[in-house]
Amino acid sequence: MKNARNALLAIAVAVVGLAAPSASAVELHGYLRSGIGGNNLGGNQVCFADPGMAYKFRLGNECENYAELEFRDTLYKDKSGVTFNYVGMLAYVTPAQQDAESLKAPNNDIMLRQNWIGATFPQLGNAMFWIGKRYYHRNDVHIIDFFYWDPSGPGAGVDDIDLGVGKIALAVFQTRFDEARATIWRPDLRWYGIPVSKNGTIELGADLFITWDQNAVRPPNVQKVSPWLTIQHTQSNFLGGFNKLAFQWATGTAAPMSAYPAATNTDSSKQWRIVEQMVFQPSPELSGMLSFTYQDTTAIYGKTDLFNSSKSWGVGGRPTYHFSDFFKLAVDVGYTQVKPKNGTDTSDMNLFKVTVAPTLVPPAGPGGAFFTRPELRLFVTYATWNKAAQFAQGHTNTAGVPDAGIVGQGTCPATGASNSVFRCDTSGVTFGAQVETWW
Repeated sequence: MKNARNALLAIAVAVVGLAAPSASAVELHGYLRSGIGGNNLGGNQVCFADPGMAYKFRLGNECENYAELEFRDTLYKDKSGVTFNYVGMLAYVTPAQQDAESLKAPNNDIMLRQNWIGATFPQLGNAMFWIGKRYYHRNDVHIIDFFYWDPSGPGAGVDDIDLGVGKIALAVFQTRFDEARATIWRPDLRWYGIPVSKNGTIELGADLFITWDQNAVRPPNVQKVSPWLTIQHTQSNFLGGFNKLAFQWATGTAAPMSAYPAATNTDSSKQWRIVEQMVFQPSPELSGMLSFTYQDTTAIYGKTDLFNSSKSWGVGGRPTYHFSDFFKLAVDVGYTQVKPKNGTDTSDMNLFKVTVAPTLVPPAGPGGAFFTRPELRLFVTYATWNKAAQFAQGHTNTAGVPDAGIVGQGTCPATGASNSVFRCDTSGVTFGAQVETWW
């Protein structure tokens, strides 16, 4: 691990060094969030998430520090407009426990997120051919940090082929496993910008997860070709913002609906979901975002516990009011419910969370006030949950990450004891300060 991290640092140095002769052409982009916080019973900030839910309402509810540094450079450009561009990105995540944090420490990591080259040809309608590791056509709901359509990873493809009625993009990604004789190919085809009404467009997407392995390493009954289908409607210029509504369905190794296939899934693994989001700004002072999701999952990682098989939904929003060019107040409200399909306890697990955050922010820029950054926030977050959610402590979510800060170890109220931060309580408060920006 140490050698790997040293190699990544060397890559970053090399990127900057190689670009030095044309430093004026190098672009630096990035993202960061960082902050401090605690809870009402003493100790550090903890984050509130319904066990088994794919996301949490994020304002005043993010416990890690995270940063991305993206480097862009034009490697070649001629008079006809043909260009070859490089994009590289390093990311860093840490709990921010002290000033000097070693990359060797637990929960600290540095990652290579992007490393690709694209070639754009005006003669072909500005179609771009690319190869490498890339963020690819990512669709997310910002207020819950939910990337519901994101096939990113190592791949190759072509973007923006103009059909006259919309455009298409075709790519092929690869997911490699430690066993050299097993891999999953992930072709992605999408047709986007299809006009259906004034300011309204449709996007259609089909991802196929193709298991490509040898008999010696093949698990029994694996679904060899697994589909992931998406249809999404986007309405722009809607209440000063936009509205997106997506329907998705997947089965087999594609059932998690992410860039991380479940390599041993059979055709009994499946998922369908609805994702609705709206950004609004009816006046210069008022802006915000609303979201709704519904998910029905069945053994999406091959198991039948609540983190693999459940029906879940969530609804919430983040309205903000701008008192001046530099000060606004944001209120983030969210409710989630998870109903396990299997197991001895199938009670609904509920969680309600609200955050109030006075915020310093620059005057609104292009795209409206809601996405203007940086933001410097103070926050107070209150959450409450039911006993069913409290009993679920000790499990991990669908990404394998332990759920934290909500409930006990399944011992309340039977024994009156718990290892939870909030013991046997069914509510809690956190507070702190956070900065978030992208550029």
